[in-house]
Order: sequence, then C-alpha cells, then structure tokens
Amino acid sequence: MRALFHRTASVWKREEGSSLLLALLVGTLFVAPFLRDWFPVLAPASSAFLVLLFIVGVLVVSRSVWVALPGCLLAGSAIALELVHQITGVDSLAPWRVGAACLTTGLFTVVTLFRVFAPGPVTSHRLVGAVVAYLLLGLTWAYAHSWLEVMRPGSFHVGPGPTEGAYPALLYYSFVTLTTVGYGDVTPVSPAARALSNVESLLGILYPAVLIGRLLSMQVGGGPTSGRPSETTPPSSSQ
Repeated sequence: MRALFHRTASVWKREEGSSLLLALLVGTLFVAPFLRDWFPVLAPASSAFLVLLFIVGVLVVSRSVWVALPGCLLAGSAIALELVHQITGVDSLAPWRVGAACLTTGLFTVVTLFRVFAPGPVTSHRLVGAVVAYLLLGLTWAYAHSWLEVMRPGSFHVGPGPTEGAYPALLYYSFVTLTTVGYGDVTPVSPAARALSNVESLLGILYPAVLIGRLLSMQVGGGPTSGRPSETTPPSSSQ
C-alpha cells in the first residue's frame, strides 16, 4: 500500500500530472454538476470528484513537510466532513466543512503556482498548470462565497430568493465573476459579499494579463524561469 501511494504521488508531482489534474477539475466543476442536473441519481458523483480532488491535493503538496502537514490536515478534515455530510445528510458542521474545503483549495492553488513558476524551461505542461491554477482560484472563491452564505444567509441572491448556501449556484457565480462576465442573475447583497466579489473580479483581470501572459512570452522567447542571466561566450578579439 505504501509503495502504491508513493507511485501515485510521483505521477502528480511530475509536470505531466497537470494534464490529469486539469481533466479531474473539468469533471469536478463542469461535468459532475451537469450530470447531477440531468440525472439526479448520479448526484453523489460531484461529491466523489470533490473527495478525489482533495486526495490529489494531498499527494501534490506532500513534497515538503512544512507544506504537507497543514495540507494533509486541511484536506483530511475536508474529506471527513464531506463524507459525513453525504452519508448522514446532516450538515450541522457546514461552516467547518466549507471552510476546510476553501483553505484546502487555496493552499492547493498556491502550491500549483509555485510549481508553474519553478526554475526550468517553460513547457506545455506548465501552461496547463497555469490553467489548473486559474480553475482552482475560481473553486477557492466559490467556497469562500459559500462559507459567507452559510455564516450569513442572504448575502447572495439568485433571482427573487436567497441561495441558502447552494454550492452549485455560487460555483457558477464565482466563475462568472472571475471571468468578469457578470450576467446579473446572482448578485452579492451584503458588504462582505461585495468585497469578496470585487477581489475575485480583480484577480480575474490580473491573472491572465500578468501570469499567463508572462508564461507565454517566456515560451516564445525560450527563456528559463529561473531568472538567472544566460551565459554567453564573449567574442574573440582579433589579434
């Protein structure tokens, strides 16, 4: 079992693991909610994807002890609380469950960004990792909005009524805000909700303009991310 864990962890720690993580995120964020809407019998699929995402997060952050310890604690708490919620149907620990998920995905986002900008050549896998970090950013803010709605119901409104902490609606709202589309069908009401939305929309503008743009320019220029000056051979002087 231990050898299997290490082999699985090694896959996610390599740059190639970004593509697998991207597929997992697409399933968690877009495929699972679609299936749950059309096929209610498959409702546990989104929770299964979510638990799998947390497990992957533990495998990725386990490279450094100082990062792995809080990562394992947060992810373990999020997994346990999510399983209790799905099995018992009781969500009395919703603030802790959503808060643990928010902190876990936030830590996962930071670790992914560090991997993207680690020393070395810019490859297509790093560009995929930048997209993964962008999706994780939207997921983190979806949990932040959900946590605020759980703590202060009515902070957001969907149409004529409150969301009542509905995660799918706030997941949709998070990515609409992150991409600065702003359809207006979900609106922040409380000052705290508006402040969170402002920060997310600002990140949504800066992220592609600064981070992904920087990666693309490095790839076109063929420069490393290490920031060290390239060594050039001085021209030979004519005698």
